[in-house]
Amino acid sequence: MIRKKSNKISKLGNILWELLSESGISQAVCSKNMGQYENYLTNYIYKYKLDIFPRSFCYNFLSSVYHSIKRDKINKNQAFISMLSKVVNKNFDIIRILILPALDHHIAALTKLKNIDFLETSNLLEGYIAEVATKEKYNEYKLFLNEMDFEDEGFDNLNNIRLKGDPIIDQDRFEKNIEFENLVKSIKDFYHLCEQLRLIFVPNFYSPTDYEKIQIDNLRKGTFLVKKNFVKQLKQSDKIGGELSWNSGKFSFTENSGNDYEIPKFLSKNQSKEIKTKENLSGLPFVDIPTTKEQKKEIDDIMAKENKIQLFEIDTLVNKYRGSYYLELAFKNSPYMKKLGLGDFSGTFEEARLFALNKKINHIIGLNKKEEKIPKEELFINIVEDMFDYQNKEGKKIA
Repeated sequence: MIRKKSNKISKLGNILWELLSESGISQAVCSKNMGQYENYLTNYIYKYKLDIFPRSFCYNFLSSVYHSIKRDKINKNQAFISMLSKVVNKNFDIIRILILPALDHHIAALTKLKNIDFLETSNLLEGYIAEVATKEKYNEYKLFLNEMDFEDEGFDNLNNIRLKGDPIIDQDRFEKNIEFENLVKSIKDFYHLCEQLRLIFVPNFYSPTDYEKIQIDNLRKGTFLVKKNFVKQLKQSDKIGGELSWNSGKFSFTENSGNDYEIPKFLSKNQSKEIKTKENLSGLPFVDIPTTKEQKKEIDDIMAKENKIQLFEIDTLVNKYRGSYYLELAFKNSPYMKKLGLGDFSGTFEEARLFALNKKINHIIGLNKKEEKIPKEELFINIVEDMFDYQNKEGKKIA
């Protein structure tokens, strides 16, 4: 049962009440999903006097609300974002009050994981859960499995025992630890959502889940970070060969030109025919700076001149359409531009796109003082949906 709104609700409690109202879950259910007692949220909604919530509280509350959305929803993420946007549209600063502190808690947990470079996804999640879950309940769960000589792999052990119909000795402890397993399901769901929100709202954080340290053999103190998915693709191709070089302030990878090596598709494919979803250097979501038909025609007309192109015309195109992927490919595919040594604008164009994206993000979180501090519902949905699009194009789904 959802209580009627009271005029005794605290300032920050209003945000919690509105979210519970939009989600359709009661304080008791939300508290239970957070791994707490039924009246846990009462103090936060009616008696909380501080200006900020604890980071762990923000994380657990949003995780609980997210968990409440039915798993058979066609798009659980869209339903969650739509629900948040309705509250945002009522002039509640959810991003500053709840989302950013929750992401801080999420990031803090990631930074505490050990040997993350070598962890598989399942092991990574177990380490992550150990960091964000209540320590007492996590330790009790592990202790209970050990004492009962139950299987200890993942966090579905007790649910599996119940399904099998195996005898249960300590029913009370069993039920409490079943609740912990259900809490873990909520954390697993929310982990993947946080990873995507992190790319949008904390773009400058280089997560150990995304990158891996590469050792340079001929340097005493030489390591650099490389996207894990890039390394994985290299490892899967046992016929790749090439060299990594440093030139003009950036690294570049050049594949071997000899016939002894077979170049995998991801290095040799024509990028213009592919759906670009991530930036090449940063690995952040790709959000293009669009060009109209007229602007594309202007680019085409100049590039068609080939060796008659004037340098001032190149400067004009760069200044007008810096960040446009259409122009970037036009330069990259031009033999004359390559001859001039001007074929690769990927670094500066990526920087321009990220700058434009960051400007949109700053507008949402209120860093741009001249803009309206609380975004409208449509703007909030569009920005967050942009982030989800690149995952959906790759066929990745979040439970």
